[in-house]
Amino acid sequence: MFLSIIIQDFYLHSLWVLILLSATGLCWVMYNQFIKPYIELKEKEMLPPPPVGTAYEYLVSETERTSSFVIGRAIGNISTRCAAISDEHLVFTFKKDDTHEEYDITIKRSAPVLFKPPRTPTYSVMDSTEKLESHEVIGKTADFRISNQINKERMINFIEISLSSKFIINKNGKERLMFIFTISKIQPGLASSPDNSGHYPWGKEKKEEEEEE
Repeated sequence: MFLSIIIQDFYLHSLWVLILLSATGLCWVMYNQFIKPYIELKEKEMLPPPPVGTAYEYLVSETERTSSFVIGRAIGNISTRCAAISDEHLVFTFKKDDTHEEYDITIKRSAPVLFKPPRTPTYSVMDSTEKLESHEVIGKTADFRISNQINKERMINFIEISLSSKFIINKNGKERLMFIFTISKIQPGLASSPDNSGHYPWGKEKKEEEEEE
């Protein structure tokens, strides 16, 4: 009788431990899948837009052959905070060569983009997908202008971002290719305060401001 009570208590305690562990695991999954991304997104929304000259350094993980770099409005590796920019406006996918530190770069757009490839003097309307090879942006830049509209193959308002790369030696003494995304121009600039959605509309041209004064 006494032994049966002990066994019953043991199973009851084990059941509670399993329930507690399951609840903890569920909470951990909920936090990482839903709560943490939401908090990170809200923190990004509270930050001011990145200024001209801001550079983002990007190394493709050594454990992955393919990875992506996203430029968007409120999400992505570069969060422009600009109301005219779409989420995932530009997505760069880097595919590593099997034997060398070289990459095929596929660029996809989901909104208007003007593109100036390396060693090309002028911008043109970007196709839905473009391709580059990593050696093309060593010592050179590929330039992109992103906005919400194109007028006669020109953009009046835009954010200009350049892509370049350079070789570095990592902490393990291995030579790696680092990609650098630089915000090189914002035309005509962004407003000093966000709109009702929390994003920043285009600012006014200096000439317009002087006329108003």
